[in-house]
Amino acid sequence: MKLVAVIFIAGISIKTLSAQIKYDKIDDFGNYQADWAMVEMDHKFGFVDKKGNLVISPKYDHIGPFGDIKSDWAMVTLGNKFGFIDDKGNEIVQPICDHVGQFGDYKKNWALIQIDKKLGFIDKKGNVVVEPLFDSIGLFGDLKADWAVVTIKDKSGFIDSDGKIVQSSEL
Repeated sequence: MKLVAVIFIAGISIKTLSAQIKYDKIDDFGNYQADWAMVEMDHKFGFVDKKGNLVISPKYDHIGPFGDIKSDWAMVTLGNKFGFIDDKGNEIVQPICDHVGQFGDYKKNWALIQIDKKLGFIDKKGNVVVEPLFDSIGLFGDLKADWAVVTIKDKSGFIDSDGKIVQSSEL
């Protein structure tokens, strides 16, 4: 009878332990954020803190290093789509972009995004400041200061430095 009780107690402990040990891989703390370790579960990635609390659920196919695009953001991918998380564990831009450019390439504090073959911009807070409607976007100031040439199909026009259409050729 004592043997059965020990097996039963050990069975509960193993079951409890198995529920807590759920990650396929745990990276070193500090490789991405000082107090975070990347975890992998079922080929998806997220982060835990030094207390073992889940900071970002393992739901991304890839998480890049913080600072590649913006100092406190890391690019994440889900499927073939890109988005961003911040160093607090918030999802700043959902992974819906086909492409994301560098901040400042076109305009200070804006990054070019592409969604379903259409171009637009996000700002440094992750807000869409120019809806992705355009087939192409030129550099600001190429033809007129603070304006960029935009095209939709075979029609062209301009957006201003606020992202508003200021002139169009029947867009």
